[in-house]
Amino acid sequence: MAPLTDGDAADQANLAKIALWFGPAAFIMLSALWYFLAEKQMIPGWVAVVMTILDIPLVVLGVILIHRGTIHASEGLVNTLYSAGNIPPPPTYPRQDVMIVRGQYREAAEYFRDHLTVEPEDNEARLRLADLVDKHLDDPAEVERLYLDVRRHQPTAGHEMRAANGLLDLYRKQGRRDRLMVELARFADRYRGTPGAEAASRLLQELKADS
Repeated sequence: MAPLTDGDAADQANLAKIALWFGPAAFIMLSALWYFLAEKQMIPGWVAVVMTILDIPLVVLGVILIHRGTIHASEGLVNTLYSAGNIPPPPTYPRQDVMIVRGQYREAAEYFRDHLTVEPEDNEARLRLADLVDKHLDDPAEVERLYLDVRRHQPTAGHEMRAANGLLDLYRKQGRRDRLMVELARFADRYRGTPGAEAASRLLQELKADS
């Protein structure tokens, strides 16, 4: 038997998510439909029983079709977005994604940290790790360090914006008014003329007034 690759594991995790979200809901709705039709005497009771039994393979087929459809759709979208201009697709982290789906948050974080040791310029991984730690591991000091590290590793405009928003959210949740005011001032200056910068300026003025 061939060893399971990261891509295979990611596909299986995606299939498991679709089965969890779609399967029970589809089975309940179909079963309720047959019961309703039988109650209204639109179909015989035995037909409702048979159809309820057949719901299981129908739901399984639906899960498989949705899974295949999402794979083809995502591949087509990526090819469309990146075929012109020779733009490389964004990095993916299938091993970490599988661990996150399984609830293995600490293990996924360790894999991200090991990855950043080898590829310290990968800001996408750094942002993914910051989000993981913020949501599941309760270490605001590491989250702050990761967002600040993004700025030290030649971020793209998108990465810089995500790091800035992450810091603003972090300081707001922690109630760190001093750091929040610094970040708001930086954001307002960096993105001057945008709606986001105007909102940051208003909030900064409100905080100054309260102080």
